[in-house]
Amino acid sequence: MAEIKPFRGVRFTQQAGDMDDLLCPPYDIINEQQRLGYLHKNPNNIVKIELPVEEEGVSDRYAAAAKTLDGWMNDGILRRDPKPALYIYEEEYTTPEGSVKSVRGIISLVKIEEFEKGVIMPHEFTLSKPKADRLNLIQATHANISTIYSLYTDNGRQTESRLEQLTGREPDINAVEGDCTHRLWVIDNEADVTALCSDFANRNLYIADGHHRYETSLKYRNMCRQAGAPEGSPCDYVMMMLVSMDEDQFTLFPTHRLIKNAENFDVDAFLKGIEENFHIEKHQDVSGIQSALAAYKGTEQKVTAWYVGNDTWYLLRLKSESNAMEEIMPDSSKALKTLDISILHRLIIDRVMHCNNEDCVNYTRSFTEAISAVNEGRYQCCFILNPTRIQDIKDIVDADEKMPQKSTYFYPKPTTGLVMNVYED
Repeated sequence: MAEIKPFRGVRFTQQAGDMDDLLCPPYDIINEQQRLGYLHKNPNNIVKIELPVEEEGVSDRYAAAAKTLDGWMNDGILRRDPKPALYIYEEEYTTPEGSVKSVRGIISLVKIEEFEKGVIMPHEFTLSKPKADRLNLIQATHANISTIYSLYTDNGRQTESRLEQLTGREPDINAVEGDCTHRLWVIDNEADVTALCSDFANRNLYIADGHHRYETSLKYRNMCRQAGAPEGSPCDYVMMMLVSMDEDQFTLFPTHRLIKNAENFDVDAFLKGIEENFHIEKHQDVSGIQSALAAYKGTEQKVTAWYVGNDTWYLLRLKSESNAMEEIMPDSSKALKTLDISILHRLIIDRVMHCNNEDCVNYTRSFTEAISAVNEGRYQCCFILNPTRIQDIKDIVDADEKMPQKSTYFYPKPTTGLVMNVYED
C-alpha cells in the first residue's frame, strides 16, 4: 500500500525576507498580474520558480527557474533541513458561510506508483498542456516546488490524534498568504516519524489536487529508470500533503465551464437540441439563478445554469424520464453517470455543442469571473455548477473510474514555498 517517508526539506531562511511575502498559490491559479504582484512584494517570492518567465542569458523559462533555485541555494536564501523530517501543515481559513475551519495534514515523500496498482488513485482526467509544462520544470530543477494534495481514510482517527499531539507547541512557521493562515511544524523525531509512516502501511491515497503534477512525476520517474537510475532513487518519490477525508476540514467548490470557438453557436438551436432531456427555465437576473441552482445543491436532481450574456440565464434540469446517460455510459457506475459534471459534458458540451477539446472549454472557480468573461465577449457562454460531493468522488475512484477534467476545486489549496523537495544526489 502507500509508502511515505521523511525528507530533508528545503525552506526559506530569514535572509529571504518575511515569510508572508515569500509564498504563492500553485501555478495553475496564478495569472500574470498576480505573478507580478508576488514579485513586487519580494523578488525572492517562490513564484519566480513555480511560474518562471524567460530571462536574459538562459535558454528558456525552465532554465531560468533552475538558475534561480541554484542561486538561492548557493546564496543561503534557501537551505536544506539537517535531518529527514515530516512536516505537519495547517491552513486556517474562513468558509463562504463565515465559519473558521482548519485543514491539517502531513507533507511527506510518497513512493510513486502506477494507477493500475490501486495504491494512489486519481479522480479526474488530465490535460496535455499542463503536464508538458510541469515536466519541463521538473526536468530543469530536479525538484518538487509545490505539493500534490491527497486524501486518506482515518476512521479511528489514529493519525489525526497523533497530529493533534504533535501540534501542541508553537509552529516553526506561521505565515499569512491570501485568505489563509499557514502553519508548519517540522517533525524530525525518529519515533514520531516512524509512527506516522506506519499508519499508512494499509492505506490508499486519493489525489484531490495535483493530478497533472503526479502524472508528470510518474513520467519523469520512468525517464530516470530508462536512463539507468536504480530503484529507490529520488525520482521514485514525490512530495505530497496527506489529509484525512474523514475530518470536516476542506471545502469543495465547483469548477465552472467557459465556452469559446463553438461552431455555429446559436442559443435557440442549442435549446432545441437539449429539450428532449432537459427542463428549461429562463431567468433574467443573477440572484434568481443563484437561488434556483442552490435549491438543488446536494439533492438527487441534476442541474446546471447556462449564461449567454445580456442578463439571460437558463436553468437546465435533467428530466426524470431521461435515460440518455444510461445509453451513453451503460457500463459506468451510478455515481459517475449521475454526476452533474458528467451530464453537462456528455449530454450538452459533447453531444450538442460538439465542443470537446482544450481550445473550446476553459475553467474557472469564480462565478463573477465566468459572467464577466461572457459579458466582455471573451467567451460565447458559460455553465455554472453546484459543487461535487466528497462521497461521489470516493465512489467514483473506488469504481476505478475518473471524472471529467477539472471537476473539483478543493479549498484551500496548499500554498507553495513553505517547504520544497529538491532531489539529493
